[in-house]
Amino acid sequence: MLPLLAVLLSSHVAAQPPTAGKAVPILARGPWPHLPLDQGHPPAGVSQQRAIRGERELAEVAGAHALPAVARALGVKGIDFQKQMLLAVTGPRQPLVGVSGGGPPSAPARVEVARVERDGGGQVMTVFWRHVPRGAEILTAPLAVVLVDRFDGRVEFARLPEGKEKAASGKGVEIRARAFWPDGWKAESPPRQWVVRSYAELIDPRLAAPEPVLERMRQESLARYLKALKVKAIDFNQQMLVGASGGTQPAGARVEITQIVHGGGRLTVRWKLHTPKAGAAPPGLTHPAEVVLVERFAGDIRFDPPAPQQPGRPGPRPLGRD
Repeated sequence: MLPLLAVLLSSHVAAQPPTAGKAVPILARGPWPHLPLDQGHPPAGVSQQRAIRGERELAEVAGAHALPAVARALGVKGIDFQKQMLLAVTGPRQPLVGVSGGGPPSAPARVEVARVERDGGGQVMTVFWRHVPRGAEILTAPLAVVLVDRFDGRVEFARLPEGKEKAASGKGVEIRARAFWPDGWKAESPPRQWVVRSYAELIDPRLAAPEPVLERMRQESLARYLKALKVKAIDFNQQMLVGASGGTQPAGARVEITQIVHGGGRLTVRWKLHTPKAGAAPPGLTHPAEVVLVERFAGDIRFDPPAPQQPGRPGPRPLGRD
C-alpha cells in the first residue's frame, strides 16, 4: 500500500534544475512490482463510437503503447494506417447486473459490428452495430473493434434494432479483422512518486474499515516493502521510503533512483527511466518502479524529473490501492 501523499507530490511539483548539495546514502533499494498497468477506466473524453485513422488517435483512446496489443487482438501482424483504419464501438453505458452463481456483476450484452457500408456516392461510410446477449464472460465496458480499408470521408454509426436486421442500402465494406474487449480500453497508468514517512502511511489514510482490517493491510504493505528492499525491519523514527515509477511502459523497461541530494532545505530525488532498445522489448507492458530506504527527512521533497501532468485525463487513483 502506498500513501495519499504520493498523489500530492506528483501533482504540484514543477521541474527543478539540478540541485547542488550533500548526497544522501541509499540504505537499500529494490524493484516495486505492485503498481497497476491501467487506471481502471477509459481515458477521459473517449467517445462511444470512433473511426481511428492513425497511431496518435489510437494512443488517445487506448494508451501510448496500445498498438502492438491491438494488432495481436485483431490477429494481424501490424496496422498500416496509410491504407487501413479502425472502427471502435462501445455503445451507451450499460448497467452492471448480478449473474447466476454469485459471480461479479456484468453488463448484460456484448457489442457487435454487424456490417459496414458505403453510400452510392462514396461520400459516407456507415457502421451498423448492435447489442447481442453475452456468453459466459463478465463484461464491464464491452468494446468491439474492426479493421477496414482506410476511408477519409464522413463516418457515421447506426445502431440496429434488436431482433431485426435492416436491409443493406449501400455497398458493403470488407471487414478484414475484428476483436472484442470485455473491459474496453483503459487509460494507462501515469508515472507516480511517493514518500512513506510513518507506519500509518503504509496505507491510504482515507480508507474506512475496522481497525483490525486496516492493521492487517499495514502489515501486508510492510511485508512487501521488506521483501523488495531485502531488509528485516524499517524504523520509521529514523528511516523513510521513497519510490518512483515510470508509468506504463513496454516490457523490459526499468526505473532507477540514481541519487538523493540534500540541499537548499529540501531533498531532491533524481530518477531515470531505462527503456529497452528498439526491437529488443519482449511482448507486453509493465509499470516499472523502484523503492529505496533512506534516513528520515521531515522537510520538502522534490522529484527530478517530476511526474508529468496528464492533461484531459483523470488523475491517478490513490496509490494505496495496488
